[in-house]
Amino acid sequence: MSKDHHIIVVKKKARGHHDEHHGGAWKVAFADFAVAMMAFFMVLWLMGITTQEERIEIEKRLQTATVFDNIFEITNSPFPIDFDGNMSPFEKPMSEVTPGTDRFGKSMFAPSSDNEQQGGRDRKLNSALAGKNLSIPELKVLAKALEIIAEELSASNNIVLEIVPQGLRILIQDDDDHFMFERGSIQITPFFEDMLFNIAPVLGQIQNRLVISGHTDSTQFQRRDYSNWDLSGARALKAREVLVDSGLPADNVLQVAAMAERMPVYEKDTRSGKNRRIEMMVLTREADEQLALLFGKGQPHGNEGKAVNKARDYAEANRPVSRLEMLTN
Repeated sequence: MSKDHHIIVVKKKARGHHDEHHGGAWKVAFADFAVAMMAFFMVLWLMGITTQEERIEIEKRLQTATVFDNIFEITNSPFPIDFDGNMSPFEKPMSEVTPGTDRFGKSMFAPSSDNEQQGGRDRKLNSALAGKNLSIPELKVLAKALEIIAEELSASNNIVLEIVPQGLRILIQDDDDHFMFERGSIQITPFFEDMLFNIAPVLGQIQNRLVISGHTDSTQFQRRDYSNWDLSGARALKAREVLVDSGLPADNVLQVAAMAERMPVYEKDTRSGKNRRIEMMVLTREADEQLALLFGKGQPHGNEGKAVNKARDYAEANRPVSRLEMLTN
């Protein structure tokens, strides 16, 4: 009798690795946790090294930046991180590759078509003032007109108007909500570009000439080849360029000056943003003549005032005469 041979089949079940049981999700979670902790400690670091004003500025930059902006770019910063003291990690946070009018929305200064007129050029000054060389009382009326423009543009906090013996002082400055220029740059923001765009046609309807001066805060550049003098002068020239392109006759600008940080309006904190400003002085005829005498013989519109002519005649009549002149005459 034959015996049946049973074939024994042994099935071995392959055991998976521990990683295969859990998958790779833990790696993603751990990476997210590491990134979150890095961001958290970066925030703590920034809170420790920045002032309240710098924190407000950083917040604004982060709110207005997009994923296409390198907000950490500081290669052109006037003072990159200084581990000896004054550290400022976001001195120039925005890229200059894209023009300002495209970065923050359309500006009134940029025409949408070749034939379309913008609102700023249509502003008309009171007929009693237009075409005249305004005196102090008339400059006060002009100041009221500029106040209305500032209110319409929601820029009352950025324009300070003051009547002084030399004329009308127009001070345009930064505040917590608006910056006239990118930090350390001459790139003007659309908000202030619109402001100059609306002011220029009004100032262009009077004969008074004006002086434009640029001012910075006391923060110094670490670059030896560039200083606050360069920056303030370049910003004043940029303001003149926008004003002239917006309707102000080029001859109405008598002088463009760089003042750096020498004339702070907020002396308690010379690094305050209030000191970063552009000033325009609308000169009276007398102030214009005095400035012309200071820098040369040129007079406004080729006319000299009676007081100037009288002083010149008096000085000529009382000029000392040398013996040589007496012998030759």
